[in-house]
Amino acid sequence: MVYLVVLRRTKPLPYASILVPVISILLGVLLSSIILYLLASIPPLALFNLIVRSFTSPTVLKDTLILTLIGLSLVIAFKASIWNIGAEGQFHMGMLVATWIALFTPIASIPVLAKITCILAGAVAGALWAILAGVLRAYVGLDEVPVTLMLNYVAYYVLDVLVYGPWRGRFTYGYIRTDEIPENLWLTLIPGTTAHVEVLATVLIVGLAIWFMFKYTIVGLRLRILGSNPEFLRASGVNVKHMVVLALGLSGAIAGMVGALYLLGDTHRVSYPVEAQTAGYGYLGILVAWLSMLDVRGLPLAAYVVSSLRVTGITMQIAGLGGTAIVFLFMGSVLLTYTVAKVFSEYTIVIRR
Repeated sequence: MVYLVVLRRTKPLPYASILVPVISILLGVLLSSIILYLLASIPPLALFNLIVRSFTSPTVLKDTLILTLIGLSLVIAFKASIWNIGAEGQFHMGMLVATWIALFTPIASIPVLAKITCILAGAVAGALWAILAGVLRAYVGLDEVPVTLMLNYVAYYVLDVLVYGPWRGRFTYGYIRTDEIPENLWLTLIPGTTAHVEVLATVLIVGLAIWFMFKYTIVGLRLRILGSNPEFLRASGVNVKHMVVLALGLSGAIAGMVGALYLLGDTHRVSYPVEAQTAGYGYLGILVAWLSMLDVRGLPLAAYVVSSLRVTGITMQIAGLGGTAIVFLFMGSVLLTYTVAKVFSEYTIVIRR
């Protein structure tokens, strides 16, 4: 009798860290093209032209910077084998507190101080939202995946209640949304793009800080050991529960910071219902983090690719070639091929009799 046996490779495939993401992207786009041609008769050549245009679009830089930050937040948790699926909710909690500061506190009259306060308060709100899941995981034993996922919807509905009720604006022309934040709190555009100087600066500062943390600090070392061998960490006298909470707290802080930046730079207000208006950066960041192989240095490239595919999907919607599902088709195809490629880069199938 013939058996197929799956074995872990004794040696990793050469250049797997580069080849796996590249192959995933190429095969994902090819798979999407085939599906779109079979189901909607969209010519592959027309789709290819849209993808090329999207990859060179000036709007891609804005999404690239935001997704790089979200990817950075998730890499912290994922390296520690803490599966934070709640960056979307943490993002919106950061947006919530930034909205409150910008619209309802006197500090909004001092632009520089107000911007800094919004960003820092967003980080604190995102961290606390993530720590809630971290405490439940560390001290109660609840899996963080469903908890963080459900907290996303709690964050949506908290914002919905506020926007529909006490935060509803007076100058909204009948729409259910908040008033626009003061113009002096808007972020500064990078010339020729839709991206912002403050977001770029945040990417550089946070990216360098996280790279330094994982490479040179005891906290980064402990987080990496938590992801590979928590029992060793426990035997070394480190409180593993504290590290779980710390990993989720740091991850949520960056996601919350991004939510505040997004309010100040892009939306300038919150609209009802929030769950229908979200760009879904918290979920797209998961794909970015995995495509980078959890390597901080690879995050900008992974974010650029995902942003370009997202713009391709939006462009197709505008051209009348499909609906919202087009975006998710691209992302799902890349993630599916990444999963398969990742498995075969670490395991091999052997035929035995």
